[in-house]
Amino acid sequence: MRRMLECTVVLLFTVSIARAQDYQPTWESLDKRPVPQWYKDAKFGIFIHWGVYSVPGFRKKGEYAEWYQNGLNSGDSSTIAYHKKKFGDLTYYQLADQFKAELFNPDEWARLIEQSGARYVVLTSKHHDGFALWPSKEASRDWGRPWNAMDAGPHRDLLGDLFAALRKTSVHPGLYYSLYEWYNPIWLKDHRQYVDQHMWPQMKDVINTYRPDIFWTDGEWEETAETWKSKEFLAWLYNESPVKDRVVTYDRWGAGIRFKHGGVYTPEYQPDVSFEDHYYEESRGMGMSYGYNRNEDAWDYNSDSALVLQLVDKVSGGGNFLLDIGPDEHGKIPPIMEERLIQMGEWMKYNHEAIYNTVRWRVPSQGADAGSGAGATGGSGQENADHAKGGQEDGPRPGKECYFTYNPTENNLYVILPQWHSVQFVVKDLTVAPGTHAELLETHQPLEVQQQGNDLVVLLPDFDPGRIRGRYAYVIKLAHTGAFAANAKVQFSYPGRLLKPLVVLTAKDSSHIHYTLDGSTPDEGSPLYTKPFFADRSATLTVRTFRDGMLPGNTVITPVTVFTLLPAAHPAKLQSELKVAAYELETTSVSGLDHANPVRDTVSASPSIKDLTRPEQAGLRYTGYIRIGGDGIYTWYLAADDGAVLWIDGRLVVDNDGQHANTEKEGKIALKKGLHIFKLDYIQGKSDKALKLEYSVNGHDRLGVSAGDWGHE
Repeated sequence: MRRMLECTVVLLFTVSIARAQDYQPTWESLDKRPVPQWYKDAKFGIFIHWGVYSVPGFRKKGEYAEWYQNGLNSGDSSTIAYHKKKFGDLTYYQLADQFKAELFNPDEWARLIEQSGARYVVLTSKHHDGFALWPSKEASRDWGRPWNAMDAGPHRDLLGDLFAALRKTSVHPGLYYSLYEWYNPIWLKDHRQYVDQHMWPQMKDVINTYRPDIFWTDGEWEETAETWKSKEFLAWLYNESPVKDRVVTYDRWGAGIRFKHGGVYTPEYQPDVSFEDHYYEESRGMGMSYGYNRNEDAWDYNSDSALVLQLVDKVSGGGNFLLDIGPDEHGKIPPIMEERLIQMGEWMKYNHEAIYNTVRWRVPSQGADAGSGAGATGGSGQENADHAKGGQEDGPRPGKECYFTYNPTENNLYVILPQWHSVQFVVKDLTVAPGTHAELLETHQPLEVQQQGNDLVVLLPDFDPGRIRGRYAYVIKLAHTGAFAANAKVQFSYPGRLLKPLVVLTAKDSSHIHYTLDGSTPDEGSPLYTKPFFADRSATLTVRTFRDGMLPGNTVITPVTVFTLLPAAHPAKLQSELKVAAYELETTSVSGLDHANPVRDTVSASPSIKDLTRPEQAGLRYTGYIRIGGDGIYTWYLAADDGAVLWIDGRLVVDNDGQHANTEKEGKIALKKGLHIFKLDYIQGKSDKALKLEYSVNGHDRLGVSAGDWGHE
């Protein structure tokens, strides 16, 4: 018996060692970890920004109130004026004494959040100011002052109390953690020492102590993933930590990592961003700030219907929605925020089946029609409602007639209407089996459906306010229908120096793929894809999958480009570097530079944010020539926060315009060896800034442009 026990111990130890080797500290290995299913089923979460910055609770409209300390230190005039008027000579650190949280009732918060229909919470355990909401010894020790919620202010473990309350409910507890701290003395002296002495021990402490189901990192852009030791930390988190099997992580682990590596991708205030092949979550505040901002008015907050539709939009697009609330320094959630959560909860009470446990459905190729035969063309579940940052947006963008979600386990399809349509609603390109049961989900009232060719007509009754409580969105449930062939994936490559693309089409299941090159929608009579082929001309490639017993897959429309090498330019006389014009302006598009006068004209060794004349509300325009080393197809990668657009030889190559977080886009152009006309516009709005340009030739590794390859006349 003893020998058997010894064998058992050895076996368990061996299994444990094998487990510890599951994920290696490489992106190739770490990116293979699946997003936990509980999170993908939950769909809706609540972000909570709360800390010392809640005491002033102030920034200009359109700015993040949690960046108050940064505003003071960076010379923001409105923040400094407010601070002097409100607090006199008190420093930001002295405001911690006024962060009392004396009205904080964690059980009330937990009940309200559960009532909203949210399934998880992300609390800011520590923001960029470094103040910790739990008894972090690193926080007070390394700052040389009481700088956590137990040693200062509330003298209470705010994080622990909220987690304890949430664990009495169905809501998963999670936390936000800022990797860097603006003015931490160790950070200002030595970034690597900060990571080893402060950040790593603090992260392990908060995870081992509170065991969060979500670990939402931020502040990553100041250093590389190598400096943060992010890959090593994730390997520990996934292999050894007490939450290794259930914790959800994100993509903010180092400069240039966001939207490329890590767990869930994290657009913020970016309704037009979605990822078909990677799970994502959009976060946003109810107004224009995450932290509570007393400067915002009621009309700066999204309406109840807008928030419900944003939730629906994210879920229909295959992602999650993380909605922020900002409590005040007393620990009270502002009444308007409470009201919005209650209103969302009322809709979720009757319609949650169309949200939880669903996935992105296929996109109907021709949208949907509403009304009695002549309604407007509707959009698809893959599009995103065009809600601007802040402000009330009470409906979907024009043409958005419905959203779709799908429960693959139950094979139920949900058609979500932002507006009620009397008489009928027509869903194009949807064929259902005879006898398919349809109902209005909220009331379970049966609805008659009629098949008209490839379109499904759903007959709707007159609106009855006595029975239909929801007034934000109306859900039609189609039971036991919606299964579709796996969507096709289209890949292009240009082998060697060829200027025409090799087209490769794939599908995850045994679906057969049909395609056209004339822009028409494929059917089973269209050419059948059997092997990769070269496109001989530029065209519109349209691809669709088919499988017996299922609906056709999504129609994928992709332009196919056969390139022509653009000839080199021959300027008469060339000087080194690029011309750069610097602007100071408020604009949401690089087109604003066309109507402004530069405040400085000079030259620059390469495009860089270092050429800005001020940190916010500014722009840059680079013009000149770039030297191309050899004939080929050049792929350009342009990352920017906020907007940037690249032209070569007068042709638009990369359009990354608009105000957004750090986002990378790419484009291709075929160039002959020699000099080519170069133009790059960049705009910087508020807060973060980034600008990076790289290229690859004929599919090889990325490169940066050498300083000697720039020139101007």
